[in-house]
Amino acid sequence: MQSNPNHLIFKHCPKCGNNELLPASVKSFRCPACDFVFYLNPAAAVAGLVMNADGELLVVTRNRDPAKGTWDLPGGFLDPGETYEQGLRRELREELNLDIFALRYFCSAPNEYDYGGVVYSTVDVAFSCETSLSSTPQADMDEIISARFLPFSEIKVENFGLSSIRMIVAEFYNKINMLKFSWR
Repeated sequence: MQSNPNHLIFKHCPKCGNNELLPASVKSFRCPACDFVFYLNPAAAVAGLVMNADGELLVVTRNRDPAKGTWDLPGGFLDPGETYEQGLRRELREELNLDIFALRYFCSAPNEYDYGGVVYSTVDVAFSCETSLSSTPQADMDEIISARFLPFSEIKVENFGLSSIRMIVAEFYNKINMLKFSWR
């Protein structure tokens, strides 16, 4: 059995309060007293590959851990009852006062999100989208240090702090280059 990274943190059963909650798998714990199984399913997150009319990608700098100070794509965790599309639109309005159009599924990537000493398994779903805004959007300084549109020649995948976002940006960069090559 693969080790559960949270086995030292989760000790009490959320159903009966027993203090012998035991790892049952990489994604679950079992209570020997009441037989309740507590699952740690992946959390849903969304990321936007937001392009402006000049073909530049919107890159933000994180103002929170994990990976504070590194590059990121705008987005965040879904709220209960939200679709990925609704969540992305909400996050972009909250963090950047930005509206998007031409929203298209691009890809997904798994991630481990270490927050407050707990390792959360997440799945980041990325959408390519466009905005009519050509200037830099105003960032909500609580979540984002800065936001800027960058040409692909200035994008450095290693500057993105989260592994899932690095995977998404690398795939997007490869797709953009393939399209440019096929049009020549």
